[in-house]
Amino acid sequence: MKGKTSIVMLTYNELHLTKTCIDSIKQHTRSDQYELIVVDNASSDGTKEYIRELEDVVFIDNEKNQGFAKGCNQGAKRATGDSILFINNDTIVTENWLSPLKEALFASERIGMVGPVSNYVSGPQLVHPSYTDVKELPAFAKEYTAARKGQRTYVHRLVGFCLLVKRKLIKDVGFFDERFGYGSFEDDDLCLRSLLKGYQLQIVHDSFVHHHGHATFHANQETNISTLFAENRLRFLDKWGIDLNLIAPHPYFAALLPKDAVCVLDMGCGAGATGLELINRQSVDMYGVEADALKAEIAKAYYKEVIEAKADEYPWSEKETFFDAIIFSDVLEHMSDPWELIAQAHASLKPGGVIICCLPNMMHAEVLLPLMTGDFTYQDAGILDRTHMRFFTPKTMSALFPEHLFDLVNTQPINVQIDQNVQLFFDEVARVGEALGFQTKALSDHVTLYQLLIVARKKGSSPMG
Repeated sequence: MKGKTSIVMLTYNELHLTKTCIDSIKQHTRSDQYELIVVDNASSDGTKEYIRELEDVVFIDNEKNQGFAKGCNQGAKRATGDSILFINNDTIVTENWLSPLKEALFASERIGMVGPVSNYVSGPQLVHPSYTDVKELPAFAKEYTAARKGQRTYVHRLVGFCLLVKRKLIKDVGFFDERFGYGSFEDDDLCLRSLLKGYQLQIVHDSFVHHHGHATFHANQETNISTLFAENRLRFLDKWGIDLNLIAPHPYFAALLPKDAVCVLDMGCGAGATGLELINRQSVDMYGVEADALKAEIAKAYYKEVIEAKADEYPWSEKETFFDAIIFSDVLEHMSDPWELIAQAHASLKPGGVIICCLPNMMHAEVLLPLMTGDFTYQDAGILDRTHMRFFTPKTMSALFPEHLFDLVNTQPINVQIDQNVQLFFDEVARVGEALGFQTKALSDHVTLYQLLIVARKKGSSPMG
């Protein structure tokens, strides 16, 4: 493990919280492990006087509020440690909080930032503690972290309330972007820039830090949290055109992937959220194909290889009988010839390898009922997404996987319920159709089927289960 950590703390009033936070750092951190740098953004409640009286503290006294990003940058520029920890003053650290963070940070050259779990934080760092009073915090944190020793989760985003960063990353990526002013999204921005440089981010589950939440914002009567969040979100979207909060894995694919699959191709991988979930679940080498240049670059932080291309441009011949699994996530309906794409994918699968795909159903009532009245209007999203080139029914979905090439080993419906009267209408249509000799019995079920998950296995022996 590396040496000293520079702890950078911003303060703006809320003296009682600052005192509690600093006391907890002193109690639970060896003095030779860290230096404390406090940046005060023009407090008026005695905070400045309190900090000046502390020994072994580097104090940066701002005459006016410089905001979170600039204040953190001021502190980071004074840091001398191998790592820099940005921490809010409305936090309480707990026993053995720093060591697991540093162990995770320096476990690999690829890891650039890590963060603890907490009671008050957005995203997967959030846990739901049993304590209701901070007096119960030490006992909870000790039991919780002991049960999760060494547990780590790779992520695309860490929250800046307590963020440990390699000094090398700051040199490579740069400081916080000061356009975000008082705060919000400057941490998302730093995470994204780090990913684009190839750094990885981890949640450290055996480090717990209590967070009161938004104390500095509440102390600043001139700042409206909702307005600030909305404005900075627009700044982030204007800069990047992507929202890290919306990068989410496909909710079903991880459970369908064989647990002994090693080489996996993710067609239309986006920023790599699905692959990241798989990496966190099992030892797997992820390969990706993504047409969006920014998303492809983000995915490269975790994937073994990502090709920036459309799905039908992938060089299949270079990966003959190579993959244990190929994932088509909302891809096939966008292709002019999905049947040819499946045939090419078949050649790239090892014997016994699987294709996992998700296909929209044209027979869902939201499409079928308007079609019966002559309405077939494309939409910005959904089954009638205007970018869809091919349309499928449950029967034609299965036909994508010829019986002489594949065994269908799993099909899972994703149903979206419909209005009761619409359901009754289609039930009656099915009944009348059957009475007239038409094969309409399945219609009642098909009109609620929104998407179908399919797992098709390439014929041939394989050790995979």
